[in-house]
Amino acid sequence: MWPWGHLAFAYVLYSSYARLRYRLAPEWPGVLLAVLGSQAPDLIDKPLGWSLHVLPGGRTLAHSLFFATAIVLLVAGLLRRYDLPGGAAFAIGYYSHLIGDGYRSLLSGRVEGLTFLLWPLYPVQGSEPSVGIIQYLLSAQIDGQLVFELLFAAFVVVWWLLDGAPGAAAAWNIVRRRLVRPVS
Repeated sequence: MWPWGHLAFAYVLYSSYARLRYRLAPEWPGVLLAVLGSQAPDLIDKPLGWSLHVLPGGRTLAHSLFFATAIVLLVAGLLRRYDLPGGAAFAIGYYSHLIGDGYRSLLSGRVEGLTFLLWPLYPVQGSEPSVGIIQYLLSAQIDGQLVFELLFAAFVVVWWLLDGAPGAAAAWNIVRRRLVRPVS
């Protein structure tokens, strides 16, 4: 799944969770934590595997259920320690990434495509790009999967707007404070 597909999938799950659990639209900073969680596995594994070659691939350490559970518990514990909300949001984002990377293998009955979930107990199956993450993104081929994910992301942008664009005001305030300096 592409980054925007992971983000969109995580937002749908987190928004649905917020509406079912609290009967409210998702709020900031939960949206930010869901977004960070949805990107975290690739932000860890892709540079370490594809660019630095420290890991054997782009779906290893951070895509493993062992590491995923440890990082989710660590983030949730830190948030709780500082009395901040969002542990569930981060968990939803992180685990949605793993689902997004594995659903096609699962639906096609190719369970060997899910071995990344149990890395390092099982080696990762499949081929890995031989280029860095930026080059990989820039050389994307337009295919059905890419078009589907772009359309899905566009649909989720509308969903986000209907939810009241949670996080937009907070992000704008941060940018505005950085750009507009008080005149002395």
